Amino acid sequence: MPTFSSPTPTLASEVGYALRQILTLHPTHPLTEVFSSVSEEGTVERTRLSEHMTTWSAHLRHPLSNPRIFLNKERTQRLLLQRGTAYALLGAPEQARQDLHALLQRGGTTTRRLEGLACLVLAILATEQERYPDALPLWKQARAWFHPQEYDRLAFTWYFAKVLVQLNHLRKAYRVLTEVLSPTTPDPRLPRQEERAEAYAELFAQRGGVCSLLQYHQQAIEDLNAAIELHPTCARFFSIRGLLHAKQQHWQAAYHDLWRALHEMPEDQALADCLFVVMQRLGTQFAVSTTTPARRGTRHA
Repeated sequence: MPTFSSPTPTLASEVGYALRQILTLHPTHPLTEVFSSVSEEGTVERTRLSEHMTTWSAHLRHPLSNPRIFLNKERTQRLLLQRGTAYALLGAPEQARQDLHALLQRGGTTTRRLEGLACLVLAILATEQERYPDALPLWKQARAWFHPQEYDRLAFTWYFAKVLVQLNHLRKAYRVLTEVLSPTTPDPRLPRQEERAEAYAELFAQRGGVCSLLQYHQQAIEDLNAAIELHPTCARFFSIRGLLHAKQQHWQAAYHDLWRALHEMPEDQALADCLFVVMQRLGTQFAVSTTTPARRGTRHA
């Protein structure tokens, strides 16, 4: 789902972008102050966020330096969440983990919302660092503790399914995606496809990839068709469908999709190499189709 303007996004910007996509922020949200320093693409205003961190750190130090000042449990957890998230956004993952694990160790049933947010930040951090075995239980715990109104289910599902695929839990990934794309009963909490066309398109493309890995080839193509119908200007979807067609030796369909994709993605060498192979196959087919009738018409003396 992520699409960055920079070709090499940093860990901090990847974490910031993912959190921006997933969280439903509002004025009283525990992380609203943190994300006042983060753009929609995950870019951080480092100076401003560092100033906030100085304030949060001062509040957390007070109980140690002055016993008369007492922070209640929820307030302490909130400060740890804010500072831990800020550490992640500033590119300090180990300090972030230290604060967020400290929050979880102070947990209780009355602060599940804060703990769910801590699990989400830790899950995204582990995912973007490709520590998928660490990430999976954190995604599961975050989902268990989140209230449905606290997060964007489409974005959450994309990241969760990505981890499942990386761990080769393909059938589980298929079920998780299908719960959103083809629910057995209507879910009023899900937005309509026409309202979030691009987000649904990403999920269809993702499920198409999973279907291909599961050898559900026809459904893989159907899912990519659905993705392209929802987002017809996305060259990446044409490239994926073209590769799926090539895998099934549907050379003409592969040619059209790959050719179109390369117009928008000319730097993609793997795509160009695949198109070259497809064109070779089409050339062979053309040669066979033009010579076969002549051979049939040959008479021997």
